[in-house]
Amino acid sequence: MELNEIKDIAIIAKPFVEPIISTLISPKVAQLKSWLKKQQTNNKVFDNYFENKFEEYLFRTYRNCSNLNILVFPNQQIQIKNIYQPITLNSSKNGGNYKISSFEESFITKYKRILISDNAGMGKSTLMKWISISIIEQSISIPILIELKRINKRHTLLDEIFNQINPIDKSFDKNLILKFLELGSFTILFDGFDEIEYNERQTVIQDIKSLTSKAPENWYILTSRPDSELTSFGDFQLFNINPLSKKESFELIDKYDSVNNNHLSEKLKEGIEIKFSQVKEFLTNPFLVSLLYKTYTYNKDIPSKKSTFYDEVYSALYKHHDLSKDGYKRNKKSGLDIHDFRLVLRRLAFNTSKVAKTEYTDIQLIAYLKEVNQSINLEFKELSYSEDLELNVPLFVRDGQNLKWSHKSVQDYFTAEYICSHPKKKEIVQKIYESQKSNYLQIIDFISELEPQIFSETILLPLLKKFIYYSDNSYKSCKISTKEIRRRQSITFGILFGMQQNVDNISDWVKKFHDDSERKIGEFTLNNINISTAEKKPIMSLIAISFDQEIINIIGNKGSKYTKKIERNDKQKELNIKLPSKEILFIDDKPDCLFNNPKIFNAVSNKIISSRIETSSSNNSYLLDYEKSKTEIKEIERQIKIEKEKDILEGI
Repeated sequence: MELNEIKDIAIIAKPFVEPIISTLISPKVAQLKSWLKKQQTNNKVFDNYFENKFEEYLFRTYRNCSNLNILVFPNQQIQIKNIYQPITLNSSKNGGNYKISSFEESFITKYKRILISDNAGMGKSTLMKWISISIIEQSISIPILIELKRINKRHTLLDEIFNQINPIDKSFDKNLILKFLELGSFTILFDGFDEIEYNERQTVIQDIKSLTSKAPENWYILTSRPDSELTSFGDFQLFNINPLSKKESFELIDKYDSVNNNHLSEKLKEGIEIKFSQVKEFLTNPFLVSLLYKTYTYNKDIPSKKSTFYDEVYSALYKHHDLSKDGYKRNKKSGLDIHDFRLVLRRLAFNTSKVAKTEYTDIQLIAYLKEVNQSINLEFKELSYSEDLELNVPLFVRDGQNLKWSHKSVQDYFTAEYICSHPKKKEIVQKIYESQKSNYLQIIDFISELEPQIFSETILLPLLKKFIYYSDNSYKSCKISTKEIRRRQSITFGILFGMQQNVDNISDWVKKFHDDSERKIGEFTLNNINISTAEKKPIMSLIAISFDQEIINIIGNKGSKYTKKIERNDKQKELNIKLPSKEILFIDDKPDCLFNNPKIFNAVSNKIISSRIETSSSNNSYLLDYEKSKTEIKEIERQIKIEKEKDILEGI
């Protein structure tokens, strides 16, 4: 940023920062006077030292959160207020909607600990910056925004908070920071749980739990893509992000066009109206809207598949200098053409996806590129390629001293491309499916578009066959109508549900819920524990989900004819059932199971549906349809047979 811009932001922020210092910081300094004296702080407390330190921190935070570096405008700092499109959070508990135009204090005080989980590109990181600015502008709290991918065994949450508040002279110490945190008035924003490296997950989970336990008076917000390990945060209220409406996506396009001054938004919107049925899926997601705008500025066309978006974005970014310089072509420092540059990019994405790493020091990135260089038959200098990634084909952005993918979905797309171009692609896809790792879900989504036959044969066919086998071999002895049984089978496939009354052993289940090694129940992962009351008696219900259910959601989001979206039923009656008090009752298909009593069979199915909605970590949850799944199996098997019988050499 230019010096004048920094000064302007400081002037803008000053009226907001001063009340925070006077009403939040100064009283805390007064509370800590005796402790500070014992710690021999040289009486800095008496000359407004700490107030000045926090004032500087708040100015810096306001400045950093006021700007974004996004793929649509590579290598530019865009003011967030020029492009932020208000998003709406949806409570998984009661279905309530909360539009975040500004951040209401009443919202955070009501829930105190909030988990925002949704798919890639829904604007979670942008929202965290927006909330940070809103909190400062309303002088209601002191925001601390933490990118969780930076946290590990060697760099804890307290280290990160310490470095943010006290980056240069280190005159604070960590005990003092913790003392301030213990007194409250902070909002800690944990961004991107899903981007933590897998071997660091448990360390970071325990670090978050430790901080929230030691400093419970603060507000906490956590964001993530859907991830089974989010079950560790059962004391956080889960919210999803509502898809953008067409009106909202058009408003976002107008904002991009206003910043870019391209005067293309009206033509783009006209084109969308014509092709609406083809592109409506992409209009619900802010990141995909940005890609749509980017590709349209490049080729004045509207792609109809998500994978096509990323393909055209790559082409646009590789040639983006040509677009603005009347045919001038800037040579890439690596010397690689558009095809060879892509080959390196694919392998880099694949290698880094396997370790769930999206951000690197310059030395780490060079090491990854050296590994790629040794494995493919191309000659390039790793340092030059790294510079191209940042400057000439800007799929990476610099964040402080590190370089990171402009968006994890970009890494996922090129990983999928690498897999689909590999001779062992079928085996790789099968291994990914068997791994059950949630960070591969969007890669699977891309593979379903890039290699639909491989996806159908390796993932979809086994999944549908499991569903049909389950449906044909369960609830056989229950005297319930076929229609209700088929509904129950569809609802319970891929999930485990249980209930217990007079919750004497709730602490045991909570412990299991928070212990990663204990959360697995067979193929299921414990997803939620809920306490409610019926006839003034406490009832615990829990739900666990399988990886297959996440795949079903991916299929359903594509509008497949053999899936059905779960809809909330606000008129559902309270389930009255006498449950055991000593142990949890899990649902099964035996006639003597309480859940299968004909009088309450339908009510139990409704209860499971409401539990699934409450625990869904994305806005859409889907069921499989029995008859339509059987039809799809026959079609996949027919296609496999045709492929095997086809003589590829015929006609050459």
